[in-house]
Amino acid sequence: MMESILAIFDKSTLYSMRLSEYLREHLKLSFSIQTFTEKEEFMAFLESEEVSLLVASSSASLGLEETLRDRCGSVMILEEEDFKGPSGWDDNDGFFHMSKYLPAGKILEKILTVCMESPDGFSDLGIRHMENDCKVIGLYTPLSGSGQTTLAVQMAEQLARTNKTIFISFESFSALTRTFDSEAKQDIIDMMYYADCERDKFCIYLEKIKIRKYGVDYIAPAKTAMQIKEMGYEKVRELIALLSREAGYEYVILDLKDYPEGFFDILSMCDVLYTIGRNNSADQYRMGKYNKVLCENGYEEVLSKTVRCFFPDDCGGASYKKHVGELIKKGQEVLLLGA
Repeated sequence: MMESILAIFDKSTLYSMRLSEYLREHLKLSFSIQTFTEKEEFMAFLESEEVSLLVASSSASLGLEETLRDRCGSVMILEEEDFKGPSGWDDNDGFFHMSKYLPAGKILEKILTVCMESPDGFSDLGIRHMENDCKVIGLYTPLSGSGQTTLAVQMAEQLARTNKTIFISFESFSALTRTFDSEAKQDIIDMMYYADCERDKFCIYLEKIKIRKYGVDYIAPAKTAMQIKEMGYEKVRELIALLSREAGYEYVILDLKDYPEGFFDILSMCDVLYTIGRNNSADQYRMGKYNKVLCENGYEEVLSKTVRCFFPDDCGGASYKKHVGELIKKGQEVLLLGA
């Protein structure tokens, strides 16, 4: 499959270079990004190539409207000078218009919007990645107040230093979103819908929905336990397959609190499962009942790939990070045994 081309056309070499660098770093979609500052060079390129998306300044594109409609799938015009109108489609020319002087992050957001709203121009546009063997790391304990989410987040941040990592929380009314810089507009329920009904644009929607924090990509959790229950094992399995195959994630972290349908199957799907315990008789009794239920229902293999651990008194600072690093190493040993 040929790569989709995103072309930047602006007379300012400095502006073109900076926008191009920003998009190469932050736009993870598998566009081939081409930059032009000279009209002759750009027109020669259009004679042999078809551009999926053109981002061009109004001065550079002046007088080229017919050619752009013919050779470019979608066109974003970056208006200069005193443009104060709302960003959006212009029915008169069929182009998307916005101010050139918005922050680069806003331009990236509009690029994603154009990709989503185009009927067929960006189907099957993937995310740039290398082939990888995705590992699913689950965290679940039947004990409440165990520090599971704290451990899951810290583990994700450490793994993300060297591997592409995404975090998915199965906790209703989660406080996790409090750590995001802004309130998420869409969550895991929306992502499940797109994985099922808009699969050809899955990666575009993922780029729009995910939130990045300390190197980790997060999908905001569902709001209620009922929504989590309705996800189901098959939907979770297919979502993870898409995150691996289409988006190139090397680690998917599942923070399992509430119970989707097929919960034990989700536990079984994990390559490594971390379970936090505590040294008191009541919690040990509950842990024993959990182990017994797994065995009685034919999920003994879940126990064979479980790393049992305790939540330390000091859950901050260098000592805790070291503790998490040691748990990750134990998980790697489990992965080797299952290879």
